[in-house]
Amino acid sequence: MPDLIRLAPILALIGAAGLIVGIIALILGVASLTAARRLRRRLDHLLRGGQATDVETLLHEQWQALREAQGGAESALARLDGVDALLRRSIQRVGVVRYNAFPGAGAELSFSVALLDAEEDGVVISGLYGREETRIYAKPVASGASRYPLSEEERAAIEAAIESKREVHAV
Repeated sequence: MPDLIRLAPILALIGAAGLIVGIIALILGVASLTAARRLRRRLDHLLRGGQATDVETLLHEQWQALREAQGGAESALARLDGVDALLRRSIQRVGVVRYNAFPGAGAELSFSVALLDAEEDGVVISGLYGREETRIYAKPVASGASRYPLSEEERAAIEAAIESKREVHAV
């Protein structure tokens, strides 16, 4: 028994240490449980409103939505390219010159109108007003010029249309 009496303080110390370790383990367990509950509440809040029941499903749903949005954006860009090509071929610039084509015909009733696209292709239309008759001519324009002879007024209308293009781009 004398050996047991000598071991009593050591056993008490080991018991106290065990008790302290147990209390620390209990505190850590409660803290972990509290953190897990907080995390679960955040997860429930994240999943609320959707069909997902877990994070993996939620991420999968979001990935699918992102793919659909990307496909829609690519489709819109393709359509925009088509609209841009169509716009480049549409009439964008107009030049108008009014003048008297014949002596004695006043009020500048004759005219030349140039209708051009972004490539300076299009048409120049001239209407020549006279007292006895009126004539209308149309000449194709490619890259700001025509293969047909142009009058001064027609060249001025084409130049006015080209200049209106430069003014718009300068703005």
